[in-house]
Formats: sequence, structure tokens, C-alpha cells
Amino acid sequence: MKRNTNIVLIGFMGAGKTEVGKILAKHKGFNFIDLDSLIEEEEGKSITEIFKKKGEGYFRNLETEILKKIDKNKSDIYKIKEVEKSSEINNPESKNWVISAGGGMPAFNGNIKLLKKIGTAVYLKAGAKTIYDRIKSEVHRPVLGGSGFTEADVTEKLKEREKFYEQADIIIYTEGLTAAAAAEEIGIFLH
Repeated sequence: MKRNTNIVLIGFMGAGKTEVGKILAKHKGFNFIDLDSLIEEEEGKSITEIFKKKGEGYFRNLETEILKKIDKNKSDIYKIKEVEKSSEINNPESKNWVISAGGGMPAFNGNIKLLKKIGTAVYLKAGAKTIYDRIKSEVHRPVLGGSGFTEADVTEKLKEREKFYEQADIIIYTEGLTAAAAAEEIGIFLH
């Protein structure tokens, strides 16, 4: 296990990466960044708008470019100008980050390798029904076609991505766990 490093949370949309990440970062005295928010800040558009106007391929390439920037600057992520607006700084002296990756990020362009290079990759795993129940009322899920997606849609997309998620350094089963409990469990593994 990598010591004194960033923690990268991966998993399907609705797995709790952002919520768990914020709690974990505070608990460990790390800073927190959500990569989807960072991309939105850089582009000046929501992810849904990026998908509509420029397509998924363009968005996936943006994800890879962000990861390359973070890898290049991982000893000082603050050098990426949009970081200040897209992050929660819990400890300005800390060089360590909890990073929430977008749900599809590990599955494209060899990004899983970059994510693992940047830090310890932790897969927040939840079943399709749990995920569907968490996100079914949301309308900003462009990979699932916005609103009107079904549990079967979630199951199919999760199945496509599972082989990438499973390459994480640690897998945390989040079924029935609160965000705080999941963060605590990660903390135990990384102690």
C-alpha cells in the first residue's frame, strides 16, 4: 500500500464518492477535490452541457487531460488554477488529497493506470439497485440519457465498467453504510 499519498475514490455514479471523499479528507487532514467539478470549472459548462455540445468523446479526453495535469503536479496540485474553486482545503499545508473521480473516468483512455499512479485507488462498490435508488430522481446523468433511465440501464452500464473499478487497490462495499461509515472503513484500511 502506498503511504502518505493521495486517495482516489472511484465507482459508479451515486456510489457516494463526493460525500465520502469530503468526510474522509476532513478526518485525515487531507484536501478534497471532485474531478467532475474541476472539469466544469475549466470548461465553464456543466458536464451535461459538455456532453450535449461537444460529445462524450470530447469529455472523456478532458478527463484524461485533467489526470495528466494532476499526475504532473501531484506534489503541488495547487498549481492547477481551477483547483481553488473546485476543492475543499482542509489543511493548506498538506500535499495530500482525497480525489473523487467521475464515474466513467476509470473506464476510458487507460485512465485507471493514471488514477492508481496519482494515489491509492479505492472502489466504492454498490449494487445496481442501490445505485438506481440513489440516482433515479436525478436528471443530470448524461451517460444514462438524463432522466427516464431504468435500473436495467444502471445494471448494464455498471457491468461495462466493473472490470475497471475492480482494478482498485482497495474495494469498499458501501451497501447499507452511511457515508461516514464508509469513510471510517477506508481510514481503517489506510491507517
